Amino acid sequence: MSSLFVNIINLDETNKYVICSLRTTIVLFVCQYVKAPVILVVSKKIEDKHHTFKFSVKDLSYKIITENELPKPAADCLLPAFQSDNGYYCTAGFCSSLRMLIKSIDKHWIWLLGFRLSCLSACAEVSSWTKYCEVELQASIKSLFDYQLTDKNVPFEIPIQLARFECHLSQPLQIHNINKRLNEKSLHPTQRFADENNPTLSDLLILPNIFITYELLGENVMNTFLPLTLKWYKSVLERLNIGSCLKSIIFKKIKLSNNVFLPEVPLHSLYKCDLRRYNPRAKTYVKQNVQDIIQIFDSININIDLCSNNIHPINWDDLPYEVRPCGGDIPNKRLIRKTQQLENLIHSTLKVAKDGDIVVDFCCGSGHLGIVIAYLVPTLTVIMVDNKEESLRRAKDRVEKLNLKNVMIVHSNLDYFNANFQVGLCLHGCGIATDLVLEKCLLQNAAFIVCPCCYGGVQDNHILEYPRSRALKQANFSFEDYLVLCHCADQTHFDPNCTKTQQGYTCMAAVDKDRATRAIEVGYSVTLSKLEPPTCTPKNNMLIGIPS
Repeated sequence: MSSLFVNIINLDETNKYVICSLRTTIVLFVCQYVKAPVILVVSKKIEDKHHTFKFSVKDLSYKIITENELPKPAADCLLPAFQSDNGYYCTAGFCSSLRMLIKSIDKHWIWLLGFRLSCLSACAEVSSWTKYCEVELQASIKSLFDYQLTDKNVPFEIPIQLARFECHLSQPLQIHNINKRLNEKSLHPTQRFADENNPTLSDLLILPNIFITYELLGENVMNTFLPLTLKWYKSVLERLNIGSCLKSIIFKKIKLSNNVFLPEVPLHSLYKCDLRRYNPRAKTYVKQNVQDIIQIFDSININIDLCSNNIHPINWDDLPYEVRPCGGDIPNKRLIRKTQQLENLIHSTLKVAKDGDIVVDFCCGSGHLGIVIAYLVPTLTVIMVDNKEESLRRAKDRVEKLNLKNVMIVHSNLDYFNANFQVGLCLHGCGIATDLVLEKCLLQNAAFIVCPCCYGGVQDNHILEYPRSRALKQANFSFEDYLVLCHCADQTHFDPNCTKTQQGYTCMAAVDKDRATRAIEVGYSVTLSKLEPPTCTPKNNMLIGIPS
């Protein structure tokens, strides 16, 4: 049977409530509303023990287990996690696990996933809306409870994320076929919810946060400073008939100043990126003198040379169809190049991995790399991780046809994956994904074999900052100059004589030398090489790191 696992700190069986984090509180609130069972895991891995809530479980269907009883692969993830009944596939993460829960229960609730079931389907690293629902709003609500009233006349600032939501509600709806729906009068232009003209999972996840805000600020303050939020709040309560579920959320009231003000924020939708981020679509960096920036980089003492990468071709004809790249629906025009890319990483992995190791194929897609390694070396345990549900469905089908017993699949953003492993792999992790993988490996003191991609997608986020190495930071190499290198690193083509291509490879090498230096600074031995043949992909750098 499929199960949703959530962290709690403790269970008071006499009074029928759990002590838990705000995140768990919201998950339990959703479970109670959709009448879904949940497994409570008494765990030490609580993300924030300083901001705890109580949740009444009188109307909740639940089972309680200890942390040691948590099955894999859910045990390898930060909770909440939804594990399917086959025992080797799970979905981890706040939004993703609830999406899977809703898909698994009565179809009566599928409307919560909105148009084309796409509500909150993108991960927080790339979606400003998911990041808001999953990270930013909860952080703001928790900050309310850090407030200490010392003087009633000292102004109290309403958390900025509530101001952003108020501005979001003032903006026009951005939904599919909005003009057509307005003409058909199937959409009322003044009635809106968080991201659709009907309630969705987004509204459910935001609602407990606004409920807490309403209880602390009171209706008068809400009506004065957050009138659209108050209107939205009452609309959701009426439309979903959900007030009884909110009563299960129990928290300590705090005293606020009588002098309240709302911070100013840009008047735009939460779908738009944070304006503080460097806009990769702005063309200001293409006007930069790239050669000057390359010279600045070269003046910093980073000595990592490109080395050769001698590989032995694999006899693919000896392998079952489902193991081969063609078994993963690779188009014929890409098949030869994809095969060459895989041979490079497979060869390197077999040289690094030892019997009994856990090997993680990050950003695994349909499992082209992980499935081959699991088939060739049954003594290895291979965990395949990706945040794309459809790609993992194809990987799951291939694993089941091959009857592989040494594979687990985790549908998750990288920040929710928390397994112990010895080798981390990543073939063409886009932009920041490569750096997230490298950081996971460094934290685990695990070997890594990565082939970066989409350098222009690099961007500061809530987990990483750039440049990555201490050497570049101490040399005051600016973030803007770094993004110029990343942008130009994507200007690689198959013509090696093209000036742009030569410049692109120079910039690729600079970015990857920064990544290599980051690992060297924490004790790794790192080599930077080219895939063989280099023509198999324009993004043909490969970093191999071995911990000391």
